[in-house]
Amino acid sequence: MPRKSSEPAATPEAVKKRPIRRKNVVAPAEPNWEHVATRAYYLHLEQGGDAVENWLRAEREVVVA
Repeated sequence: MPRKSSEPAATPEAVKKRPIRRKNVVAPAEPNWEHVATRAYYLHLEQGGDAVENWLRAEREVVVA
């Protein structure tokens, strides 16, 4: 037969007041030139166009993401 707990059941109010503990939270990495270069390369493969324009578009996309 299972043991009965001597502690009262958690009420919804008590559950809401518990602090949230997050494990393994990693801050997002800052985009570097390799991310931008990779995206600019794929933009070139998809659409061609000017390398500078692809680079600037890749910077905008990588920074937003």
